[in-house]
Amino acid sequence: MQQSTWFTPEGLEDLLPPQAQKLETYRRNLIDGFRLSGYDLILPPLAEFTDSLLTGTGQHRATEMCRFTDQESGRMMGVRADMTPQVARVVSNRLKAADKISRLCYVGEVLKTRNNKAKGSRSPIQVGAELFGYEGVESDIEVIELMLESLKGIALPDLQMSLGHVGIVAELSKLAGLSANQAASLRNILKRKAIPEYQEWLAATSLPANVKPAFEGLMSLAGDAQNVLDNAKSLLAGLSDTLDAALERLQAVVSHIAATQTINIHLDLADIRGYHYHTGVIFGCYSSPLQLIAKGGRYDGIGEEFGLSLPATGFSLDLRTALDLLPDADDDLKGQVFAPVLADAELKAKIAELRAQGFQVISSYDLSEVAADAKKLVSDAGQWSVK
Repeated sequence: MQQSTWFTPEGLEDLLPPQAQKLETYRRNLIDGFRLSGYDLILPPLAEFTDSLLTGTGQHRATEMCRFTDQESGRMMGVRADMTPQVARVVSNRLKAADKISRLCYVGEVLKTRNNKAKGSRSPIQVGAELFGYEGVESDIEVIELMLESLKGIALPDLQMSLGHVGIVAELSKLAGLSANQAASLRNILKRKAIPEYQEWLAATSLPANVKPAFEGLMSLAGDAQNVLDNAKSLLAGLSDTLDAALERLQAVVSHIAATQTINIHLDLADIRGYHYHTGVIFGCYSSPLQLIAKGGRYDGIGEEFGLSLPATGFSLDLRTALDLLPDADDDLKGQVFAPVLADAELKAKIAELRAQGFQVISSYDLSEVAADAKKLVSDAGQWSVK
């Protein structure tokens, strides 16, 4: 009888051939693309002290993190549930990149305490890129374009882009003088897109006359990016310098992407995804059938807990979840050759030569059992050749 302990826990699964090779092919494709765009690869450890994993952007991951006591130090350690806090630690504490722009990329497995089938694997393969040290909209544009071009480069089908700005709702809440409870209730409603509840909240909340129209029209500010911006400028413009700057930044992003990319942009000014750590422009990329593949945004102030506060923006994707949507990877092998197992230096040299050329050379303990039409290494007058 098969032992139940031989099965992996729910949400944790093996990747078998050919899926494992497919994932590795696309992983290399993405990382090579990041490198060509100037992003240096870092590889943080799988586990480290929870003090660093739960700072800054990592605070919201507390319930998702698997923890254990370090037998060396006696301190609490955790297995990463997200790699972004680790990248922030590296750039702030190890690289100490205070006065320059840093571009970093990463790839690795993360682990979550619970399985959420709606969000993919419990142990995603996280691939991402982060840009530190520049506040301007040009960095938002660079990272968004890197995301789009990376996903196009791995041939994901039917890409669509979402765009938002968490500062819109935050600033409107401030202008309205909402209490902490009122603001939290508003965010909860907006997160669920609960329109009837939002109408009830509006009716029950006393709002200043100058911002009331903005709140009444907020939920309608979603759709085609340029149309939304045109409507938003008439509804929100002039209420505050912060709102004007946010709309100007979004316009710069939309205009640039429209000029350089062929993709539909859906803008939602009531989108508060990642409200607890994002500070500005947020974005995502969807693939058929409308599955969120990559997401990111601005999170200025990252690294403050590590002694160096930096403006930052970046994105990440779960390659394991994307795998089923990706076409089968091209086999880059030039062919398959079977070789006998012999103590022969010339044979070993020929095998090394073939492998260097891209052939897969497999040791065969009995060449007579290899298929007749298979290629084999055979000796002819002391010279090894493929027959």
